[in-house]
Amino acid sequence: MTLAQRLLMAIALLTMATTSGLGLGLREAWRRAENARFQAHFARAAEQLERSLAEAARELPGLLGPLCEHDPMLALTLEDLERARLDRDRRLRLSLLVPELMAAYRLDELILVAGNGEVIASGGPARPSGRQPELAALLQRPTPGTELLHSATGLSLRAHCVKRSASGGQSLGLVGQRSVPRLFEEAGRAQDLTLALEPPAPDDTVLSAALPLRALGDVTVYASQSRQPLLQALSTLDRTALLLGGGSLAVATLAAWFIARGLARPIVLLSEQAQAVMAGEPRPVAAGGGRELRQLAATFNQALADLASLRRRLAATERIAARREIARQVAHEIKNPLAPIQAAVETLRRLRARNDPAFDDYFEEATRTVLIEVARISQIVSAFTRFSRLPAPQLAPTDVVEAAQQVTQLHAAGGAPVSLKVQPVPLISADRDQLVQVLTNLVQNGLDAGVGRDDAWVLVEVGPVGSDRVRIAVSDNGPGVPGEIVERLFEPYATTKPAGTGLGLAIAQRLAVEHGGELGYRPRPGGGALFELTLPVAGPGLLQEPPTVTAL
Repeated sequence: MTLAQRLLMAIALLTMATTSGLGLGLREAWRRAENARFQAHFARAAEQLERSLAEAARELPGLLGPLCEHDPMLALTLEDLERARLDRDRRLRLSLLVPELMAAYRLDELILVAGNGEVIASGGPARPSGRQPELAALLQRPTPGTELLHSATGLSLRAHCVKRSASGGQSLGLVGQRSVPRLFEEAGRAQDLTLALEPPAPDDTVLSAALPLRALGDVTVYASQSRQPLLQALSTLDRTALLLGGGSLAVATLAAWFIARGLARPIVLLSEQAQAVMAGEPRPVAAGGGRELRQLAATFNQALADLASLRRRLAATERIAARREIARQVAHEIKNPLAPIQAAVETLRRLRARNDPAFDDYFEEATRTVLIEVARISQIVSAFTRFSRLPAPQLAPTDVVEAAQQVTQLHAAGGAPVSLKVQPVPLISADRDQLVQVLTNLVQNGLDAGVGRDDAWVLVEVGPVGSDRVRIAVSDNGPGVPGEIVERLFEPYATTKPAGTGLGLAIAQRLAVEHGGELGYRPRPGGGALFELTLPVAGPGLLQEPPTVTAL
């Protein structure tokens, strides 16, 4: 991920986090305020409801008492009871009057009952009839008042009054009730709440709370209110926050794009110049932008100069060390043929000095030995010259697969079968002829290792290593490299072949290094040898000359 992309992402995430946090904070604060407002509203409604219930409890006996004392209907009905004249017609008229009284006094139930519990007339949903012992017992209470009644029709407030005849033989009572749920409904309507004696069903769209009412003893009233207005307000807030957040994100992203472009462009240009340098173009880099980038470019240019100088000194040192090692090896190799030459010449001189008749016979053998050893010295010198005069790689786009196919086809009739296994790889920057030379040496070594075996084979594998390197592996099922020679396998004149010069692998490794790659050996699992050549796709990134450092 580029610096510009990271900056854009960081600003976008920061904007989103800030907007989201602010929106969620406002939303939560609003929700808490609304819940607190509801609780306060409910407390006021419950207080008002309790006052209403207490007032209704006090008011109910005051409504019924004057009726028993002064209403002519009750007086006439009591007189009819005493005289046994309460016939059917009279009862029918009373059954019409009682509901009217109930409605006039805003009662939910009103019962006209005789002292013995016989219901004379009634109004309301229950409409009891016949003899009601419970009502007879109620009329016997000495002090009429209001009581809380639990019945099949629900919770209600009940009061009664009694009118007795002058003789005391008969009595007549009125029993009135007011429904507590209806009082809840009236109080809730006034407070915009729904009040009930049962808890509401769980619902995310409803706010609810419970509060015990002292006026009703242990009775708890449940208040509820729809949360739809709150949810709608929160939805509006969410949409507004989303729009504001989107706008803020767009503005922040646009601003970040301009800022990132201004900050990243000099870095990108500097990176491109540095990549060109690593690809083999040792020229100084120039940087724009801030002071830090200019200081970085100056430091990089100075490092290039130091690296080029170090590279030249190292190359010179390596060449001197290599030539010393080759000279030592050549001297060692030349000593071997010099000994028989010296012995042959000295023998000839002795035979000639004493005119030995064996001189002529020995002359042919001695000269043949001298010529053989001189030829051997010439071969050693030629190999050394070939090693020391290897040309520098001529880099060009090279198809590794095509080069491997050429080598395997050339060695197809060389004895053991040579097969090729490839995976798609990109073109690499390399000297094709030198690459073919390395592969030829490795394949030929594999064929030599299988001489004398009917099941011998050589396998060449080509494949990628990551995205910037190519691997070429040459394996065989021969005896492998002896352990005592593995450590110096790539040294000049290190060989296990009777007629070998020991320079093939040394030349191959030198070509690999000059291409910026590596050549290594390891035993093949199951037996045999495995040589691996890895080469960079971009070619050797070596600085041949130090760049000119210019002040920025």
